[in-house]
Amino acid sequence: MILKSFNKDYRDHITIVDRLGSILPYWLPLLEGLQNFGQQILPDYPFSLMSLYKKTLMPIVIFYVTNPALAFIIFFVLYYLFVRTKSPIPNRPFIRFNVLQSILLFLINSLLGATFRALPIEFRMSSYGLMLCNTLFWFVLSTIIYSIIKSIQGKYSKIPVISQAVRIQIDNQL
Repeated sequence: MILKSFNKDYRDHITIVDRLGSILPYWLPLLEGLQNFGQQILPDYPFSLMSLYKKTLMPIVIFYVTNPALAFIIFFVLYYLFVRTKSPIPNRPFIRFNVLQSILLFLINSLLGATFRALPIEFRMSSYGLMLCNTLFWFVLSTIIYSIIKSIQGKYSKIPVISQAVRIQIDNQL
């Protein structure tokens, strides 16, 4: 019921700027996922996919990996500008929802990456470790792609647990 009223109240007010602005924060969990899992499994994928990755995303990922404070800074800038109730930017619920969801995806991704790196190297390099890494990579990539598609459509994404947590947080701030 809350979900229906939430979508109904703000659905008509979602502009093109809101849709495009809500896509940008998803770069943070995408880069984190490519850092945590992509570097290990992407070399095993077909050459055409790997060459596309090397030409487009790899330079950005290398910059992201070599500047570890960048994720920390982006996280706090996004939180300060969009999530806080006393934000300097006018209240844009659709952008706020997607920023908060991307931050939550980033945190989950970071936790999954740290947990995976804590596993013994023998397991990580085994077939089971690579299957786990592959699964985590596709989980991260699919949730981000799904969220971006929903943002372009002007709809709120419905990722189990994550989207519910974001809605609860936003409702508590109102």
